[in-house]
This record gives sequence, C-alpha cells and structure tokens, in this order.
Amino acid sequence: MEPPVIEMLDVTVVHPRSPRLPLITGVNWKVAEGECWVVTGLQGSGKTALLETAAGLHPYLGGEVRVFGVVVPGNEGGELEKIRRRIGMVFDGAGRLFSSRTVFENVALPLCYHGNHGLDEVADEVMEFLARFGLAAMADQPAGRLGRAWAHRAALARALILRPGLLLVDNPLTGLDASHSRWWRSFLLELLAGHPKFGGKPMTLILATDDPKALLGVGGRFAVTHGGRWRCVGGRSEFEGCEDPDLRDLLHDSD
Repeated sequence: MEPPVIEMLDVTVVHPRSPRLPLITGVNWKVAEGECWVVTGLQGSGKTALLETAAGLHPYLGGEVRVFGVVVPGNEGGELEKIRRRIGMVFDGAGRLFSSRTVFENVALPLCYHGNHGLDEVADEVMEFLARFGLAAMADQPAGRLGRAWAHRAALARALILRPGLLLVDNPLTGLDASHSRWWRSFLLELLAGHPKFGGKPMTLILATDDPKALLGVGGRFAVTHGGRWRCVGGRSEFEGCEDPDLRDLLHDSD
C-alpha cells in the first residue's frame, strides 16, 4: 500500500518570519494520492505557511511531516532534496518569478537546475510547454512586465515543468477575470483526471484559497484554518452543510 502523499502528525505551523511564533497548532492531516484538497481560511490564518510547510520550504515546530513517505526535517537536509523534484509550488500573486528574467528563462530554470542543462538544451521542451499554457508569444518578455493573470500562469508552468506528483497552489483564482478563472478550473480538473502530458495519472492537488466557493467544483475534500486551529471538514456536501459558526462566517465572507 502506498503511503500518503502528505502526512502531518500533530504539527505546529509557524510564522514565516518568526519561526517560534505558532500560526496553526495540532495539524493532523493525510492527503492520499490523486486527491484534491481545498484549504480555506481568513487572510493571515496561516494557509500559505501551511502549504510551504507541506512542500518542505518552511520550518515547523513539533510533530512530524512526511511527504511521499519521507520525513521532512524542519530545516534543509539531504532527504529534502530527494523529494523536491516531485513537488510543484505556485505562490500567490506574481508567483515569485524572477522579474528581470524572461518568461522562457523562468520556466526553464527547474530543468536547468535539477538536470544541469543549458538553456539551449531545454529550449524545445520549454517552448512546447509555453505553447500549451498560452505563453509562447510572451517567451522573450521579462516576467516583471506580465500582468497578474499571465504571471500566475507562468508560475504554474514553471511548477509543472518537472512533471511533479504533487502540486500546491496558493490562491489560484484571486484577481483573475472570468476567462482566466475558467481556464484554471478546467486545467486543474484535467490534472485531477490524469492529463496525458503529465503521465496520464491523476495529480495530487492542494489549493489554498480565501474564497472557498470559487473552488467548490474542483475540490474533493476541504479543510479550514481559523483562530490558530485546523479542521478537516470532509467532502463538498459536508463542507457546504457544516453548521460550525466559524465556517459559516467564512462562507458568508466569500460571497
């Protein structure tokens, strides 16, 4: 039996700039292969820190984090490097692209870094990838000139260029117009169904959002961060029917 893709056992998620300041305590969570989790909560409730902890990018206090069955230490280590290629992360906003580098260079970076390749060696693969994401015409533009919607899509392309088994996305639909939002929902559903360009196998997704209603049609399971607490709610029907006052407030706030 395959281990969970992510397993957190009584983990305390901490503030990114104050590693002794707890944001969420008592996180017990298992994410099975091929699942799509939507993690919601108010702004500042720790969703981003939780995603970065799950990706091995952020230290934590107490408990244990396992990704693909490997214990993720609270700091850098050899075991962490072994699983980084299997994880894709899309950060909020402009996706933390290198603003002075071109879109092509940003998307090529993981291939060059992990495979020790030059840009010329990966050019064909990267350009094919950019075309698939509607970014080919922007390949030579500095990433800093992109609007939010296209920058977020470029960050998604960069996160997926290594064909990871786990994709984490922070606020995928925030600030997008209806057209871009439809593209994202459609593409995420293709990944869940098993996109042929990513091995045809359902990809495990974790999506953090301030607006859970926007992802009701994508998420299979839902969790909430609120007041420093963590709660796994269940599937869509349990999430929409939950009578917890804190959760009802969150759903109301996202109207």
